[in-house]
Amino acid sequence: MAITFTVQPGESGMRLDRFLAGRFAGRSRAALQALVVGGTVRVNGAVARKSRTLAAGDTVDADLDAVPAERAGLPQAEALPLDVLYEDRDLIAINKPAGLVVHPGSGNRTGTLVNALLHHTAELAAGFGSDRPGIVHRLDKDTSGVLLAARTDQAHAELARQFAGREVAKVYYGFCVGPEPPERGLIEAPIGRSRRDPARFSVRGAGKASATEYERIAWHSGIAFVRFRPRTGRTHQIRVHASHAGFPILADTLYGGGRDAVMTLEPLERPFAHAVLKCFARHALHAFSITVHHPRTGAPLTLTAPFPQDFRQAGALFGGAVASQIEQAGERKD
Repeated sequence: MAITFTVQPGESGMRLDRFLAGRFAGRSRAALQALVVGGTVRVNGAVARKSRTLAAGDTVDADLDAVPAERAGLPQAEALPLDVLYEDRDLIAINKPAGLVVHPGSGNRTGTLVNALLHHTAELAAGFGSDRPGIVHRLDKDTSGVLLAARTDQAHAELARQFAGREVAKVYYGFCVGPEPPERGLIEAPIGRSRRDPARFSVRGAGKASATEYERIAWHSGIAFVRFRPRTGRTHQIRVHASHAGFPILADTLYGGGRDAVMTLEPLERPFAHAVLKCFARHALHAFSITVHHPRTGAPLTLTAPFPQDFRQAGALFGGAVASQIEQAGERKD
């Protein structure tokens, strides 16, 4: 099946073979280079060399079926609980619980979402490597919420294109700790890996451009309920940006939202803040919804993950509009 990609601004200057490696996930660089040498890849309609440097707006035509998938070394399928929000022949949407790692890696070879997906279905795209079949994007281990997986290579390529082109709309909700945030705002601050701690990310001048919109839904006694709409998709982005803006995600000890942050509040605010903190055994961030264009039909598709129990408990402490919003948004629409 022939498929056409459009080079995004952030990919300008990239070699053709590297570009293809990002689009044809799970294939070896050697196989992709052989495809180019064979003359079956065209840039702007003309046969191109593997070393061709691409520019934003270039069109790249390639035959997906001509590139052999490499499925050796797949993780072990495991019969783990899996909350499926939506499923068709092209993609699967999962409500990932907090504490579940998305794919195998160092220290997590089993018990991941990928292990569960492989037990659920044998039809998964090659993904971004043999240990990540179907995976298009990730959520942090302790972030709950909606996550997409692709069942076919065509769907994976198209969804990856949408993510790269920033065409995917995501909505997160979080409880934050600190002074009352502005009603709404846009946090634009570059993010890079911390020089002092490789497990952390931080706002750095040399980091990647990152932007997060936010809206304060409610605030009471040092705790805010906030809606986030990330415009970019950097690792730990919302957590880093919220901390940078002065209202870190509650219970996020990596970025300053733990018990020490509660202790900096005014004494009269601390009892309520402590009560909300006790609802969470992980950082209080939930990926509520994601909107894409269906990879086969092109129709807009919005997928929503109900709020988990810890969010419901915290919402009940707020009462009123917050509790009502969390409960109503948490209703399954099967």
